[in-house]
Amino acid sequence: MGVKSTDILRAGFFGMIAWLKNNRWLLFSMIIWPYLTAFLLIALGMIYGSFETYKERLNIANPILYILAGSGIVMSSLFIIDTVATNALYHRWLGTLPYLMLTPTKMYKVLVLEPLPGALLSSTMGILAVLPGAVYFEGLLGAGKLLIVLLLVYMGMLPLIGLSIIVASITLVLREESNVAAFLTPLILLVSSVFYPIDVLPKVLQYMSRIFPTSYIVEATRMVATYSIPEFRALFIVAYALLALTLFYNGVASIALSGSEKMVKKSGVI
Repeated sequence: MGVKSTDILRAGFFGMIAWLKNNRWLLFSMIIWPYLTAFLLIALGMIYGSFETYKERLNIANPILYILAGSGIVMSSLFIIDTVATNALYHRWLGTLPYLMLTPTKMYKVLVLEPLPGALLSSTMGILAVLPGAVYFEGLLGAGKLLIVLLLVYMGMLPLIGLSIIVASITLVLREESNVAAFLTPLILLVSSVFYPIDVLPKVLQYMSRIFPTSYIVEATRMVATYSIPEFRALFIVAYALLALTLFYNGVASIALSGSEKMVKKSGVI
């Protein structure tokens, strides 16, 4: 008899809380990181041009709110990928991966549900950390905009989890002891368009940005930071794109992880 999904989620939640209690500086860095990033970008931008020029080139009414929210989005996305994609690798290091494969509970179920509470918690903290800044610049309207961004981040988590499972499957097959997911970090930072527009990138990277959920969330954040009242029709288009990516990535992920599990069991080497 397999373990209930609620038990896996509960264990993952308490594990994340215990981890944060023992790593309070990391908790503090998760809260302050968006502000440090925004300060650095604005400081560097002031060296090469005026603040007004930055606003005109990116066509954003409130660049500080955009950079704060965008930094929180990138931090949350990277944490999701790192947590889910490396879950199989951590089980291998701990020596529990063979036992996990032999349990009645499907491995796909464990690898997805176990890190999910941590991914949800980190995403919520990453966005809510910039809430004081949003309220300072735009009051309750800024808080409402940030709520829209948070909902889009939750939607973006679904395809990101599928992408992370695909990376985890590759890790199982290659028996790679380094973090295979690490190569995604600079790529996501490059094509997410938080720090500079996508249209300044080479065409290949512009096309690649369309397959990463982060770029859609950041684009929606730009809309939210540009208009006093966001254009909800455009936001729905972003939601549809994230839904399509969710179906694609999770469909591929279920096939990839099932195939990699069979290959590992057949080889008998974990």
